[in-house]
Order: sequence, then structure tokens, then C-alpha cells
Amino acid sequence: MQANPRLWVSAPLPFDAASIAPADGAPPRELILMLHGYAETGARMLKKLAAALPGELQGSALTLAPNGPFLMPHRTEQGYAATYSWYFYDPGTDEYAVDMRTSVAFLRRALESLGLAELPTRIIGFSQGGFLSPIAAAGLGQVRQFIGIGCEYLVDEIPGPIPGSMPYRVDAVHGSLDEAVSLESARSSHRRLMELGVRGSFHCVDGSGHRIDDAIRSVVRQLLSIPLA
Repeated sequence: MQANPRLWVSAPLPFDAASIAPADGAPPRELILMLHGYAETGARMLKKLAAALPGELQGSALTLAPNGPFLMPHRTEQGYAATYSWYFYDPGTDEYAVDMRTSVAFLRRALESLGLAELPTRIIGFSQGGFLSPIAAAGLGQVRQFIGIGCEYLVDEIPGPIPGSMPYRVDAVHGSLDEAVSLESARSSHRRLMELGVRGSFHCVDGSGHRIDDAIRSVVRQLLSIPLA
């Protein structure tokens, strides 16, 4: 039996997001986009990082933490819990079953529909959301800073010339005990971006693993305090 070529179709996808609006109710002057890890949710990502928002951003920025486009139901004692994914990668074959382009288009069209696409934007990506973030940033247009937590930087997958496609900071936060993503792989991939002319910094957090804890939050808060270029 001969396999047919994959057919791609356009279909509606729900865009659900947890958010924090500017404290004074004024229109936001910038956007903070949080991208969760594999089999996680935007609400959980926002809960973990809300305390990392500096006071000045709480008054001026809209923080948006969407669910990924791909639903991943998990059976629990209470029924089913909904978690989400941004893409599907098989490390055994080094191939994508579904690559990152769907999520990039998903985010871009959602921000356009919400009237947020032209706001100066910071992205915070954790784990799978961190792997996605530089590719998404290249497709969103107004990104000024990307903070990756517990991820590598897939330099060869970033579309466009570097640093031309990345006119923003790329800051990295990685736990020294991260059991899911190698510290050295993260550090070397970030260093490669710096050697190509991208601005940014790498922060190794002693004693932290593959999670967002108080020490990780503290570094993220410091990085969010850097004024946008």
C-alpha cells in the first residue's frame, strides 16, 4: 500500500489563555507572552510566574499565557484533565510528527485577532515552550526580549538570517540540576547565538531542576526589569 502525501487543511482552533491586565485598567503598552511546557497549561504557567512580574510591568503590560493548540487529555481519579502541547517531536527518529509552524501561525493569528500584534512583546518560554519561542519570535514581528527557561536554542531551525531575524535579547535561565534538558547543551546553544551577534545573557541557577521555583523566578524578575530596546 502506498502512503498518500500529507494533506494540510485550515480549521478553527480554540485560543484559550490565562491573563493579567494592567493594574490600573489602562490600555497595555506592551505584551508579555508566556509559553508553557509539554503537557501543561497556560494557567499553570501564569500561576508559576506571576510573582516574577516587576511592579512597573504590572502597571503597563498585558500578560497572556495561552494553551498550546494540541489538546492532550489525561485520565485522573476525577475524570479527565486537559493539558496541551505546542508540537510533536520524536527524539528517537529526530523527526517532527507535527512541527512548530502550526503553533507559530496559531499565535500570530490569535494576537492579530485580539489587536495585540503590534505591541512590543516579551516572550517567556519554559521547556517545550522555550524550544518554540525563538522560532515563534521570528514569526511574530514585535518581539524585544525572549527569556528561555529549561530549554535549548534550536539555532538551525530559526527562520531568516541571524541576527537579522532576532533583533532582540535572548536571555537564558537554566537549573544546574535540570534532569530533562542538559545544562551544557543549553549553554552551548545559547553561546552559539551570542557568537552570531545576538544580545543576551545565560544564567545557571544552582540547585534548581527542570521546574520553575523561587530561585528561577527571581532571575526571571531581574531579566524582565531590563528596559526594552
